[in-house]
Amino acid sequence: MRIYYIDPHAVPGDSPEAMQILHTVDALAALGCDVTLVTPTTSSLDAAAILGRPLHTRVRLSPLAVPRAWWWTKRSSQPFYRAACAHMRKARDCDAMLVRNLKLAQQLLRLPQRPRLVFETHEVFARTFAEQHPKPGLRARLKLAKLREREGEVYRQADALAALTEWLIADLRAEYGISTAAAVAPDGVDLQLVEAAILPQRPDGPTRLLYLGSLHPWKGVSTLIAALAQIPDAVLRIAGGPPSRVAELRALAASHGVSSRVEFLGHVVPADRFKVIAEGDICLLPLSETSIGSRYTSPLKLFEYMALGKPIVSADVPAIRSVLTSGESALLVPPGDVGALAAAIRQLAEQPALAERLGKRARQLAQRYSWQARAATLLRLAGGSPCAE
Repeated sequence: MRIYYIDPHAVPGDSPEAMQILHTVDALAALGCDVTLVTPTTSSLDAAAILGRPLHTRVRLSPLAVPRAWWWTKRSSQPFYRAACAHMRKARDCDAMLVRNLKLAQQLLRLPQRPRLVFETHEVFARTFAEQHPKPGLRARLKLAKLREREGEVYRQADALAALTEWLIADLRAEYGISTAAAVAPDGVDLQLVEAAILPQRPDGPTRLLYLGSLHPWKGVSTLIAALAQIPDAVLRIAGGPPSRVAELRALAASHGVSSRVEFLGHVVPADRFKVIAEGDICLLPLSETSIGSRYTSPLKLFEYMALGKPIVSADVPAIRSVLTSGESALLVPPGDVGALAAAIRQLAEQPALAERLGKRARQLAQRYSWQARAATLLRLAGGSPCAE
């Protein structure tokens, strides 16, 4: 099957979006697909720096050099949308398109005699926007109305939908009354890369806690910093996030009197992320009780924590409960509950046998969440069937 994956993120790249796309197309190729990746002109970052091996030979990179007129702002992706649509009008070797950008999907769906389009949805944008604007002004109300119109058009006209969680599908159907074919396709982990990772022996010292990922407020990292004040014999490493957000969290750590026990690693290059996880004793997902934080998320780091057999403490939210069971493969605590989060971390630190048991079970479960398993779901939605080499 010939699949085009089209996205305005430069790929290869080290953003979570670009990493997910690269792993997805590589896995689709491993299932026997010929995949063309259409993105803006890529950076100098090589695919092997992210995958830990060369990109599959059945993936063809097709970066578009996008001319940008003076009236377009640097942040606007409209020039890419137009260039991508022009590119697809000429494409004669495409059986299906995979898209995860809402505005791009809207424009591709309007192409005459277009190939099958599978939209990969990561949130109900209208719901998350409304949560972020509880008292919207006129401009926000107009933007929300436009967003609802765009989402409704894409979700009704797409040939199929791939959603990160079952909760996301339920909310899409409730919000827009759609009957479009849909399937759950959670994020995944590269099991080959995990097996190749060198896991260092644990040195003596305090319990090492780890949070790896973006630092958006809905990720709940502020709750984790507050909990650290109740865990005196532990240090916390926070990997990821822009300098501006790191500065905010540094100030928060100082206000809780834990600055000396928080290490901010900043951006971690993809090739080093498994080493960083391996160095942690307990890995953390302190998510918030927002739609995106509780119902729509499928964190890459979750499956990487699991694949490395790490004991996990996470917020007890629907998206995580669909993967982990409290007391069997992780400890789950109410989102935003500082005391419960601290108590669960102390329990794992004080009961190494429990931590080891939970980590082993999490590693077993991770086998279900390979990138190829995800790719197989996408391929079925695209109208094909796996033919692994």
